[in-house]
Amino acid sequence: MEIQKRTQKYSVSKIKIAALLVIAAIFTFAFTFANVSKANAYNLSYSKFYIALNGGIGNTHIGNGFSDKSGGTYNLTLGDNYHLINGNNNNGVVLGGGVLLGYADNGNYSYNNNYLSLNYNFSVHSVYYGAFLKGGYDYDNFTPFVKLGYINYAFVGGSNNNYYNVSDEGGFLYGVGVKYSFTPNWGVTAQYMGAALSSSYRVNNYLIGIDYSF
Repeated sequence: MEIQKRTQKYSVSKIKIAALLVIAAIFTFAFTFANVSKANAYNLSYSKFYIALNGGIGNTHIGNGFSDKSGGTYNLTLGDNYHLINGNNNNGVVLGGGVLLGYADNGNYSYNNNYLSLNYNFSVHSVYYGAFLKGGYDYDNFTPFVKLGYINYAFVGGSNNNYYNVSDEGGFLYGVGVKYSFTPNWGVTAQYMGAALSSSYRVNNYLIGIDYSF
């Protein structure tokens, strides 16, 4: 009953988060099209591909009575950003998207059942991949952004180098962050990226990264 209550509470929270992010994305895209409609002779546009390496901490919730665990997470991201800027100040809207591939250490867990005399420890790792759309705004060297997309985690668990597939979970990717460009091609990013996978699985990632645009 307690697990069911937590599941229902999580589902409601997930819906609220998704709704807020969708609203933020709608406002971002609406602002973009408003700028497009006002385009004149001094507006410029260009597209830049980028490659980014991100790393940080991922907090994993697997449910089933286990406590949340944290561990390292890393990903490689490839994408393209389309910039619509004002030629007078170089500020403007950014629309883009990308794909990512990553690895995560999802923590160490213990299972104890004295009634059945079952007591063992195990660790969980995962490989994840996803695709997303992104909207943001260039303001001087800073670019705040939001992202929405799909992500899939392949969880593997075990001990003593004996690992087996635990679960393959796909779901909703959402995030928010800010990029600082310290040269025309190089930048650093701080972001939050969440993964709402199922009623029992969810992952919250807190990442910093470096990217190169070309």
